[in-house]
Formats: sequence, structure tokens, C-alpha cells
Amino acid sequence: MTGLARMMQGGCMMAITVLALTACKGEEKGPNGELRLHGTVHMVQSEEGGTCWKLSSSKGNDYELQPAQVPQALLGEGVQAVVMAKPRSGGSFCKVGQIVDVTQVDSVTTPEATPTTT
Repeated sequence: MTGLARMMQGGCMMAITVLALTACKGEEKGPNGELRLHGTVHMVQSEEGGTCWKLSSSKGNDYELQPAQVPQALLGEGVQAVVMAKPRSGGSFCKVGQIVDVTQVDSVTTPEATPTTT
């Protein structure tokens, strides 16, 4: 294999790696079944008229947030966040996505503010 062919092969592998990492951004599996989620928080109304919160990942999946369990800084329309969350089973009043327990908040960006990290 010539030097040029090796360089091209290496460049292709780098491009594939970058594309794979970009595709995974939004939802990444962590230890103990946790998910690392990148997304936007939205307030929605349930069918019964109650207020519900969901995080829509950048991959397009929705996760239901439990207001009593998450930091208040996370509960705002349009908040961008990176969190670690553990999926949980059970019934939901809101039915807006997979219910998750947020175990860690890595960053929060409000629509009119700059990012904060914890």
C-alpha cells in the first residue's frame, strides 16, 4: 500500500468515526442503564389539562420529566440541557414519553442565558 493510499484510508476512517459520534449525540448509553441525553425541555398540557414537562432529545425521542424530582433550573420552556437519566417503568398521567429520573445535570442553557455547568 502506498503512502497516499494509507493516508486516504486513515482519512476515511476518521470521517466514519466523526459521523458515528455525531449520530450518537442526543442519546448515549451510560453505566448502569443510564442515558446521557442532549435536548430541549418543553412544557406540554396533558389530555386532562395538567401541566407536564418533557425533554426532547436531539435524536427526536421524548422523555417525561418528573417536576418534583428535577432541579427547578431545568423546568423552563426551551431550556437546552445535557443530563444523565435513568429510565423508569410505571404509569404516567402525562404520557408524553419514556419516564426518566434525572440523576445528574451536566449543563443547562436557558433561552436568554449562557450555559452553566454543574
